[in-house]
Amino acid sequence: MDFTYFQKINNTYQSNSKQETDLFLLNRHVNQRFAGSIDYQQVLKNDDPFELLIIRDANNTFKKKIKSRPGQKVNLGDIITWGKQKWIVTSLDPDDKTYNSMNMWLCTIMLSFQNSKGEIIDRWCFDENLTKYSSGVVGNSTIRLGDYQYGIQMNLDEETKHLKRDMRFVIDEDGIESPDVYKITNREVKTSNYDYFGRGKIIHLTLSYHAFNKEKDKLIKLPNGESRWICDYIDPTTLPLPSVPDANESSILSEIQYKSSTLKIGKPREFIAKFSDDNDNILDDLIPKWTFVCGFDQELLTYDIYDNVIKLNVLDNSLIGESFILRLDSENGLVTQSEIRINIDSYY
Repeated sequence: MDFTYFQKINNTYQSNSKQETDLFLLNRHVNQRFAGSIDYQQVLKNDDPFELLIIRDANNTFKKKIKSRPGQKVNLGDIITWGKQKWIVTSLDPDDKTYNSMNMWLCTIMLSFQNSKGEIIDRWCFDENLTKYSSGVVGNSTIRLGDYQYGIQMNLDEETKHLKRDMRFVIDEDGIESPDVYKITNREVKTSNYDYFGRGKIIHLTLSYHAFNKEKDKLIKLPNGESRWICDYIDPTTLPLPSVPDANESSILSEIQYKSSTLKIGKPREFIAKFSDDNDNILDDLIPKWTFVCGFDQELLTYDIYDNVIKLNVLDNSLIGESFILRLDSENGLVTQSEIRINIDSYY
């Protein structure tokens, strides 16, 4: 005997409307038959076991449509491990009353970089060749250089949100003595941002071809025995220890304001210290403390400090292509440190 009718009329499903009851029954039906689908796969979502329906795209083998069980969400930027492949979720349908429907793309590039603590960070990403949208060359009537570009999509997290324009990465095959290097020429974080309703976010980067620097770009061996090329590598042992704020003090935030993070030879540029409390109230009574972290002689940097401003300049052409970290603290050491990476380039 089918008891569904009696369950409905006695509100066994604890619903407030017929629509809620029907939705409950539909989701129960989906869950009961989910694993029986020919598209059913057991995968890893951010390294945790997960179940998905993976549906092939007839027009693109690098793209898959995926569905998860009702109530089991997948967010933008999640990494799906399927077999030996890494896929990143780049779009989703916010309507998740039944199935959760998303699209994922095959990751073919792993970007490796160094964070402010000197740690090596790896992130899988989906890439698109953007060179086909340009002329393939850039320059003036005298000099013409190859213009090679990648469009990158990756999860926007606590590490990748600090990626800025002019940061450089190696993108090449393993074992290459002088690998190809690309730098960030554009950065966009709002196009694919569903974080305001709890469904993740994606960072879009444009990477353009740049020169390899054998002095700054290092092949680093990791504790697990693997190796990574890291551009503008700074030995973590040279990084000063961060100050530990007093737990009894209120949180004071620091920020370095600037027009560009590129310092051109012979052209001074100002960087402004801003201090504020948790409520974004500006604090004018703190004295900035500026420090440099660089892999070259610090005396080659010239600077003037007045009020809350430091004016930096470089006159030595041998520093073209170098970079360093400008760090902001306060004389009392009771603020959250901030820092930026500054790249040195020619005037022209």
